[in-house]
Amino acid sequence: MIKIFAFLPLTFLFITCDLISPKESDDRSAIIGLVALSRTSSLSNTTTARFPTPSCEVSTPAFSTLKDAGFESTCGQSGCHITGGSAANKFRASLYSEVLTYVNSGVPSTSLLYREQSTGSMSQYTTQAIDKAIYCWILGGAKQ
Repeated sequence: MIKIFAFLPLTFLFITCDLISPKESDDRSAIIGLVALSRTSSLSNTTTARFPTPSCEVSTPAFSTLKDAGFESTCGQSGCHITGGSAANKFRASLYSEVLTYVNSGVPSTSLLYREQSTGSMSQYTTQAIDKAIYCWILGGAKQ
């Protein structure tokens, strides 16, 4: 009985391979690739817990746009992400090199900084301006 079960998957594999021509196989791979791509890209088109996905007017905003939006004053001066603050061991909001370690440049949806402040434990402290600034900064390549 065990021998039959071991033989069946191999038989199916050979039959399947014979029925699919190389072109059909390429088409199938392309379709699978497109489906996978559409699922990944949909992450960036979703809404956050509190705010809709931002639209960015500037293609490569500088790190200073985070400060302009209130990132340093909200996250840094609150006593957390500042030297000596309770979350200073993670990063200080005013230091580009430290903030950058929580970023996947170009992909906000997979960046810890964006996820935490938009839908995670820090979302209760953020504003729509900060959400947009972080999203656009990361999407634009997280430039200094």
